Amino acid sequence: MTLQPQTVLFLLAPDVLAPKELSPFEILQLVGFATGAALHLYLCLMVYRRYGIRSAEIALLALGLSTGLWHLGNFAAAIHELLNVVGAWWWMKASNIVAYTGLAFMPPVLVHAHFRVWEWVDKNAPRKLFKPLILVGYLPLVVLPWVIIKLWSDPYEEPIKKLAPLLLPFILWFVLIFIECAAIDWRLARKWEAARERRFFEVFGTSLAVIGALFLITYVFGARRWPGGPYLELIARLSSLAPTTIIAYFIYRYRYLELVIRQSFVYAILAAVVMMVYIYGVRRFSLALDAQYGVKAEGVEALLILVVIVMAGPLRRATDHYLRRLFTREVKLYRELVAQVGAASASYGELRHFIQFAEGRLRESLELKEITIAVSGDARGEEAEICRIAEERQLTEIEEIPLLQRLKAVAAFALWREGRVVGLLVVRDAAHSLTAEKREVLLVLAGHLAAAIENCQLLEEKVKLERELGERERLAQLGQMAATVAHEVKNPLSAIKSIAQVMREDERVSREYARDLDLITGEVDRLNGAVSQLLSFSRPSSVAGAPARLSEIVESVLALSRSEAERRSVAVSSYLQSDSELNGEKVVPLKEVLLNLIFNALQAIKREGIEGIEGIEGRGGEVKIACATNGEGRLTIAVTDNGIGVPPSMQDKIFEPFFTTKTRGTGLGLAIVARRVRELGGTITLLSPVADGRGARFEIALPASIEL
Repeated sequence: MTLQPQTVLFLLAPDVLAPKELSPFEILQLVGFATGAALHLYLCLMVYRRYGIRSAEIALLALGLSTGLWHLGNFAAAIHELLNVVGAWWWMKASNIVAYTGLAFMPPVLVHAHFRVWEWVDKNAPRKLFKPLILVGYLPLVVLPWVIIKLWSDPYEEPIKKLAPLLLPFILWFVLIFIECAAIDWRLARKWEAARERRFFEVFGTSLAVIGALFLITYVFGARRWPGGPYLELIARLSSLAPTTIIAYFIYRYRYLELVIRQSFVYAILAAVVMMVYIYGVRRFSLALDAQYGVKAEGVEALLILVVIVMAGPLRRATDHYLRRLFTREVKLYRELVAQVGAASASYGELRHFIQFAEGRLRESLELKEITIAVSGDARGEEAEICRIAEERQLTEIEEIPLLQRLKAVAAFALWREGRVVGLLVVRDAAHSLTAEKREVLLVLAGHLAAAIENCQLLEEKVKLERELGERERLAQLGQMAATVAHEVKNPLSAIKSIAQVMREDERVSREYARDLDLITGEVDRLNGAVSQLLSFSRPSSVAGAPARLSEIVESVLALSRSEAERRSVAVSSYLQSDSELNGEKVVPLKEVLLNLIFNALQAIKREGIEGIEGIEGRGGEVKIACATNGEGRLTIAVTDNGIGVPPSMQDKIFEPFFTTKTRGTGLGLAIVARRVRELGGTITLLSPVADGRGARFEIALPASIEL
């Protein structure tokens, strides 16, 4: 009996037309190449969108593009095999040309990108050697046109057979390039101080070395012909996913290259999971039910796809959750950092101690070499000017290159609090050390630092007020004591002086006790001066005089100090740019201030002569009084001498009561000066040394209200 073709087809239909299950090898091939193509091309697209073709590093773009084309070509070939298309060899030829063109460019652009990174990271890199080495890496591409023609020619054969003469040279070239790049990565790892970047280059270099060894074993030593060889060859062909996954991981976790792929990374993983679930789960389960029970595979697949769609939301959330747990260690660190900064502002009483803590903690946590915090009230020079500009222009982050260059910084952030800039956070380090993530953390911390600085300033002001209240209470008690002392001491001193003067009128007594009587009179005068200073310090200046011009006050002071200046051989001069008429209530305290400052200057010059430090006779002492009015109407009076000056260690204490360096001084002269200046509504500052490491200048700034 002869069977008709239709009968044969009918009898064979259950087997011939039965759907074919995908093997694990085919699933791994399909998913792996699809993931590789999507990941690499997507990273290229991100870099292009972020920087553009001109600003982006061409070598990095070319590396991502060549690796993406390699996977894309292999994915297209895998699709051809999966669909079991009869003929259509042009598809396979085109797929192979795309894949092997990408593979040919991969080694030279990889080494090109590594040299660029080396040049960027290491200032001592041998840049002169880079261009020749890069050109040598591209030389083997001269055979690429022949390879393309060969792959397109008929009849169709597997590329590894058609290109057999080039296989060994290409693999050796490929392995050499990958080992070279791994060595560069390991070298760069030693250049980084930050553990994060060091770890990245170490892992990346190790992955390249493993890929090189894998290609060597698979193709040179023939491991692809061993048992399980096809799987080993497939792993080698997919191995470029490893370093790219490392880069994607660091981009996701640390925003490398200032790229953000968080949600995209979640959806990419979700897509791969869904693909695996369909191919290895839904598809196989539907075919098994069809074969066993005759249930239509299409219906089962439709129902199971609906289940997958329903489960997609929870699956995405679960994927996102586990990725968050994997990548949020730094977020926890930064939260702790913010909490520590906030707590420290309350525990540190002094602002400078808090700033030292905050700077050290930021440097340690963010792995940056130099971070400084400048408080606007204490800032000087460029930092003070940048604070003013930031407040004027309402800048949160200083991004203008000229302003950053003035600060010698890679980044600066204005510390805003209640509409004003209270300080400046300045980062000075290598530009590549300040990643986008660190920049965002510093931007967030700027607000917390501003609040912390204000808290410290409020605490300092509170402590200062408490000290001032304590000081006023102590001075009030001192005033009561001074009045009692003055009452008890002044009358006896006057009596002693009168007796001494009467005794000097007796010629016999004067002749025999003249020296003793002079000593008694001098000591009584000294004690009277000390008691008078104590009284002057303990009570405010309430004596009002007649209004007077500034020149009259200065002339009066010069006249009172002339005899002492002549005795000490010191020249006292005045230079007045302003001659305002002053309120009568301000004349007496201002005269007292100037007189105290001049006598203090005369004594400083005299001490220099006595101590033999280039004495008076050798160079001559000078005391100058200068008066001027600034544009705001404030009166400035400066008393300058060329004496021994005031050591830096004493400058903070010199206006404190009872602080003195004189063996027989009371330590009240400059304290009285500071008090009288405050009563006048002004301020007094000390500058020492003035010139050549010598001299002191006391500068008094008085408000315009002291004038008539």
